[in-house]
Amino acid sequence: MKKWWSLSLIAFSLAVLALSLSPRAARAADAESEKLASLGKALRYTLKTTGPASTIDTGGAAILIKAPLPTVRKIVTSYGSYKSFITSFDQSRVLAKRKGTSEVYLQVPILNGAAHIWTVADMSPPTKDGADEVISGRHKRGNVADFRARWRLRAVDEHHTILKLELFVDPKLPFPPSAVTTQLTRAADKAVTAVRNRAQAEAPASARPSTTAAAVPGAPASTAPSAPATASGGAAPAAQAGEQGRTKAAPAPSEVASEMPPAEDDSVRRHKDMARR
Repeated sequence: MKKWWSLSLIAFSLAVLALSLSPRAARAADAESEKLASLGKALRYTLKTTGPASTIDTGGAAILIKAPLPTVRKIVTSYGSYKSFITSFDQSRVLAKRKGTSEVYLQVPILNGAAHIWTVADMSPPTKDGADEVISGRHKRGNVADFRARWRLRAVDEHHTILKLELFVDPKLPFPPSAVTTQLTRAADKAVTAVRNRAQAEAPASARPSTTAAAVPGAPASTAPSAPATASGGAAPAAQAGEQGRTKAAPAPSEVASEMPPAEDDSVRRHKDMARR
């Protein structure tokens, strides 16, 4: 009898603990979504780089998207299409795919297009991390010392998703660490904003929230942005952004192969020559 009462007491205590923690986690998630909804654009932030550590901080950005998580995930994992709608990339191509991990080639212009930095990175399949889905990218080779990317996706409800991107690049060039971090936060902002614009344009009509409803459940209607905003604060209609993305054709595999620098070439001079060609 005593044993039965002890087990019942333990079960009751665990149930009470679960009920006390769940609303707290929900309130935290709601607070974040409400903050992003009221902002109406990407929220930039930085993180100390660890594993291994670096004097360059990781640059991040978070945004609220009026689209279901599966729609956002499909766009984030369309690595070969990045160059068609994320202005930070002028080349993107999936080189191989093994057991859900994609080997991706990415090229980014620097010095006003006079040179390029590039990396071949492994992008992991989505994995669960608490309430988040995480997609991580790790550097394999290129003309940078290191590259790391981490996408975080979380469903607020069936119509809204919070998207985050955290970027780290060690460019092997004599740039001040703070200047590199500034560029990383700006690139993360552009990327999550571009994904938002495309996702809201592609979201099924049945999944789009009413224009008269609040941006997130429980949030005042006045906090919902009337139109998506660009990183600079100007209006950028989602439909227009999606249409622009669809009109840009991705390069053929042979084009990328001919433009990809050799793995051992880390010279800015060679990239300047390549840019002139």
